[in-house]
Amino acid sequence: MLQFDDESRTKLFLSPYIADMVIRSNAKYLTHDAIVARFDPYMYAFDGSYQHVTQVYLPVLFKNHWTLYVYDLHNKRIQLLDSRPGRKRSCMTGIQQKLAKVVLMLVADKKEMVAVDLNMYSFVMPDVPCQPNDNDCGVFIMKFMDNWSNGGLSKSIDVAKMKKYRLKLLGRLLLSSHNAHRHRFMAV
Repeated sequence: MLQFDDESRTKLFLSPYIADMVIRSNAKYLTHDAIVARFDPYMYAFDGSYQHVTQVYLPVLFKNHWTLYVYDLHNKRIQLLDSRPGRKRSCMTGIQQKLAKVVLMLVADKKEMVAVDLNMYSFVMPDVPCQPNDNDCGVFIMKFMDNWSNGGLSKSIDVAKMKKYRLKLLGRLLLSSHNAHRHRFMAV
């Protein structure tokens, strides 16, 4: 839904299934052809030109916790947005490096450019609002995807309004014109 709502067509939203496959397979055999063949079928439809894409968003579920990776192609920066308090890192783990390699290779293929050198990218964990409990990480990630722009949040996130955010997200998802099952909810 976010892919279609982005009027600038500069953001590319990837399926969390891509991250799940990389994590489960330990991302062995990371050749260009193997990556494109395996992961391209899981790319969401994109009705813009990949040439204009400057940011790639990848939500990741790992050990029952959602995080968001934002690959800033213009500034050559990989940003990890994590709403869980006290989780700061200055470098990527091995699986994060493999995930970045897959994402950057897929994007390079779509943009029809030469392979991207991961070493040219910096890794940062920007300060973001923290979740007050163990079960709001998914809502935070949805808000981050909706409001992240140029390395920061374009709108603040009020932790006290989590229930309201959940209801608004539910309504947006159910009533979206991109929801193939929308007619079921409209008929009720």
